[in-house]
Amino acid sequence: MVIMRGNRFFVRPGEKCYKVTSNLTNYLLVGSPGITEYYLEATIEADEYVLNAILLGPNGKRLCGIERNFPSEGEGCTKEMTPRGYRIRDASGSSVLEIEAWEEYCIVRGRVYNAAGEIAAKDSGDDFLILKGPAVIGRSGNSIGMSIA
Repeated sequence: MVIMRGNRFFVRPGEKCYKVTSNLTNYLLVGSPGITEYYLEATIEADEYVLNAILLGPNGKRLCGIERNFPSEGEGCTKEMTPRGYRIRDASGSSVLEIEAWEEYCIVRGRVYNAAGEIAAKDSGDDFLILKGPAVIGRSGNSIGMSIA
């Protein structure tokens, strides 16, 4: 087992970033758009935290899509503003994903399930943990910081 913490992937002190597995990064991808049935992509664009996703439930069925921080139409998901960001709720009103921005970094809260209903990533305290690949932490152009198969 390899444990990496306290690293910065393509982010300098004072720049906006996400906290992922105790590291700070400018980019996160869990799953792979067009390859896996699910994905969560967290980027920073024009100094704004941006999420894109296809989220599945624990049964492996699609809950909702998110495009540039907004839930896809027609799936019953809604966006609710919070004091530090926003929360995406599914059609039943349950929170499925939340973004919480602090001075030093942003935390993604919620669970990302794969098609088998296994948890691929989840929040834990003030961190977001990747439990199953594929995943990418950090990106600059065509370079990636770390790839998890």
